[in-house]
Amino acid sequence: MLPLREPLAIDVDAFPPPYACRVVSISYVDVCFDASHEPRYWFDKCYTECLWDVTDSSARADALERRLLAHFNGVMTGSGEVESSLVHLVTWNGRGFDLPVILMRSMRHRLACKWYYGNRNMRYRYSDEGHCDLMDSLGDYGAARAMKLGDVARSIGLPGKTDMSGDKVSVLYEESRKDPSRADDLMAKTARYCLQDSIQTALVWLRTRHLYGKVTSETHNASLETFRASKEISSAIDLNWEGLLL
Repeated sequence: MLPLREPLAIDVDAFPPPYACRVVSISYVDVCFDASHEPRYWFDKCYTECLWDVTDSSARADALERRLLAHFNGVMTGSGEVESSLVHLVTWNGRGFDLPVILMRSMRHRLACKWYYGNRNMRYRYSDEGHCDLMDSLGDYGAARAMKLGDVARSIGLPGKTDMSGDKVSVLYEESRKDPSRADDLMAKTARYCLQDSIQTALVWLRTRHLYGKVTSETHNASLETFRASKEISSAIDLNWEGLLL
């Protein structure tokens, strides 16, 4: 997410509110579920893309943002592959940041988000059905202090943040504006970072399936192997797979 460059009545020293952020990257990991399948959870595919404008064209920047949001909204509505009611969203602090930004920016671009507003489970906080905000769930819905994804990831053997973090996205964007010849490389770096976050969110979520008693150690490990076998995963992040087994 980037703060908007256009003038708004906001405190420039504080992190901008959701409506004042611009979406520049969308990333997700698709995990399938079938109770009759073994393992019942398995890695299917992943996606990441980063798009930003370095020409100071508001129209182009809006078009790129709308493209990213339209893609995400298409995924969440099923895109003809899966019924929207069967799509479950897993985030880390998504309820507090990512979703408000996506929804506010979708409203700006005249994109409907029925997948969110038409699904009670997607909005209901105290349930993992529809939308599981892992930070909220693991923190007992505000009873514990907020936790960072990188810290929790490292606690179970994942690397956490690698060569960059979310606050560096705006830095890379400004670098690409100063030197447009580097824009493609910097967008690729941002997309890779976002995918690393998505992969680790998915693997933390998989561990919580065991923590919550929904799968056995054997099923967890079998699910983990489907991630391990993916060339998409191995090209995006280096993981100590043996250290993640239960």
